[in-house]
Amino acid sequence: MPVTRAPEEVKFALEVLKLLLQAVWADGEVAAEEAEALHDYAVRSGVSQTEIETLDACLTGQSPLSPPNLGLLKPRRSEVLALVRDLLHADQRVHEDEAALLGEISSLLE
Repeated sequence: MPVTRAPEEVKFALEVLKLLLQAVWADGEVAAEEAEALHDYAVRSGVSQTEIETLDACLTGQSPLSPPNLGLLKPRRSEVLALVRDLLHADQRVHEDEAALLGEISSLLE
């Protein structure tokens, strides 16, 4: 059953997804658990099927990653960092590159 969200919440979710894509690729590969967590977040957030297909292509390396709009994410920094942390732990391990990325994201959102 499709989820209906306010347009500004869907826009926020899309920008979070772009940021999360950067995070999952930080170690040079996307674990199946990370891909599943990201896909599930997109569905729960009410992102359109077209955007989910684009996300899936990015997760498999078939489509380039687009940069997130950090200006839209900064006001909700705590929420964004919690989402990134949850995603990075989806595969039950946090690689050194991913931990460094979390620090960089935290700085970028200040």
